[in-house]
Amino acid sequence: MRRFIYVVHVLPGRMRLRLPWLREHATLANALAEGLLSIEGMDEVEVRPFTGSVLCLHDPEVLETEAVLAAVRGFTGVDLVVRPGEEPPEEETLVGALLAGSDVARAVSRFAKGLDVEVLRATQGRVGLGVLTSIGFVGVGVAKVIATQQLPMPNWFNLAWWSFATFTSVERAAINNTDPPTRGTPPGHSALEAQGESGPVG
Repeated sequence: MRRFIYVVHVLPGRMRLRLPWLREHATLANALAEGLLSIEGMDEVEVRPFTGSVLCLHDPEVLETEAVLAAVRGFTGVDLVVRPGEEPPEEETLVGALLAGSDVARAVSRFAKGLDVEVLRATQGRVGLGVLTSIGFVGVGVAKVIATQQLPMPNWFNLAWWSFATFTSVERAAINNTDPPTRGTPPGHSALEAQGESGPVG
């Protein structure tokens, strides 16, 4: 994601910023805190790298909020500032990941599809990975019942997973036609538009 400084809120003598990328640069977070504290009129600085939150308490008669913001830009080397009411640039990236899938999800999907192709090739198109996996699970279940001579009740996490799998299968239409709850959806990136262009999501 593109680096930016998001102004969460500004009050006289108090400014809270959010730097989402800061969690990946803990050393920069320490340097930022020390640099801001060295500015005349700065009373307190709280930097939380994990959340990217930067809280600055200062004397408004000595240090203006724009000067604080300019200092943060200087210490971080980030010029893009997003103010309240403006759309953070990360939203388009998040919406794209929600509609098209995350990088990891697509990589896993590509790997699984590769296995599916190999299974189909080995069976001359008679059995796919999905069928083979289902048969395997059924076989393991039957073998367990035969070995233990018992028909055990499923564990709670099995029931939870089956509930989730059933919901995603039965309610696929609702899922495909629900926009993600981000702060804003860039024009041309709604779930319905994406579905119309490239078929159902998922």
